Amino acid sequence: MLRADPVWIEQQGFKVDAILNHQDIIPFVKSFLFRKNIVTLFYLAFNVLFCILLIFSSFINVYAGTLTLGDAFTWFSWGCLIPFLLVPLHEWLHGIAYKACGAKAVSYDVNWKQFYFMAIADKFVATRKSFLIVALTPFIIITIALMIPVLFPSTPGVDIMLITATFVHGSMCAGDFGLLSYFETNRNKEVITYDDRGEGLSYFFVRDKA
Repeated sequence: MLRADPVWIEQQGFKVDAILNHQDIIPFVKSFLFRKNIVTLFYLAFNVLFCILLIFSSFINVYAGTLTLGDAFTWFSWGCLIPFLLVPLHEWLHGIAYKACGAKAVSYDVNWKQFYFMAIADKFVATRKSFLIVALTPFIIITIALMIPVLFPSTPGVDIMLITATFVHGSMCAGDFGLLSYFETNRNKEVITYDDRGEGLSYFFVRDKA
């Protein structure tokens, strides 16, 4: 069983690749969010697709006369608000995924200055597989939950609201995809990571695959 002990981990052949302060994660995430790999290409394609869907849905509603331009903007505004209301759910789903992967305890933190939120599984050592599950669980569940009603249109404008919410929520998952891009960048190596809540640090270790 992997232990959250840097000395022990290095004895297993891993080397420290990065140590991040929880208050200074954004530069690290950005540096990998713009790498060209399957993770970042998927993230870009997702956002472009939903941007196109939003424009198309708005145009169709206004052109058909079911909504005025002002109505469409109102629904768009509600759609922008929804993802912020979903932040607690998003982080809770991260926590549920952590526990499903074996973490004993999960806590939550926020950086109001840079406006990002974190689910922290203190000293739980995550492998590539478990981190993939933790990172993608909120994205997948919330995207599906928001898009299902779009397939069954009812009130005009609701589709604009939900497509907007999906697009904005997806954009707000940049941190998750940036960290997944880090794993993908190191796909030829074995990568593990863990958070130390007391120190306010995240550790990333790599070693050559056997």
